[in-house]
Amino acid sequence: MTQPVVNVNNLERFYEMKGETVKALNGVDLSIDRGEFMALAGPSGSGKSTMLNLIGGLDYPTTGNVVIDGRDLQELSGRELAELRRDRIGFVFQAYNLVPVLTAEENVEYVMLLQGRAKKERHERAMEILGDVGLADMADRRPTELSGGQQQRVAVARAIAAEPAIVLADEPTANLDSASGESLLDLMAELNRLRGVTFIFSTHDTMIMERASRLVSLRDGRIAGDEKR
Repeated sequence: MTQPVVNVNNLERFYEMKGETVKALNGVDLSIDRGEFMALAGPSGSGKSTMLNLIGGLDYPTTGNVVIDGRDLQELSGRELAELRRDRIGFVFQAYNLVPVLTAEENVEYVMLLQGRAKKERHERAMEILGDVGLADMADRRPTELSGGQQQRVAVARAIAAEPAIVLADEPTANLDSASGESLLDLMAELNRLRGVTFIFSTHDTMIMERASRLVSLRDGRIAGDEKR
């Protein structure tokens, strides 16, 4: 039996706000198989972004645990967690988060540079992936010289450059027009199909929900539905 790429067990995340306890996640269990193209959906405050941050090791649970590729994040040192995020998890954010002084190619190469890969290997892989996302001819452009949709494609290319086990995408279409958003989703679906990358979206975009092969609905910090298509 194949081991899930993500396992979430009795996950809880509580915050103290103005003297009150806010339960962002309240006892969530979830298993995600390798190669899934899934969406975490729900209204604002449902816990979907909190869940994505916990899976990505960007936040710590109040109780429960997150296991990525068989490794319990709560048992890792700070350095081990940083290395796991670098090597096994790609991130795509709503605000793109590209380095403005770097070209598209340099942004894609950045994670590989942190991994210590050779310059020739970095260049070849970055250009291959930029070709996959339709931006090979814009490799030398900086983010300000690219449209929003193009910047998000660079962000996707950067996310998969290190050959991660999973890509976490937090509202990736929120700042795009419908045509750019649809084009981006086509691209991600193709990368999922051809490269086997697991995509996990946090979204309230119906376009993403309709395309996801699995839709997990969250409400008030709990799983309200889990539908596989």
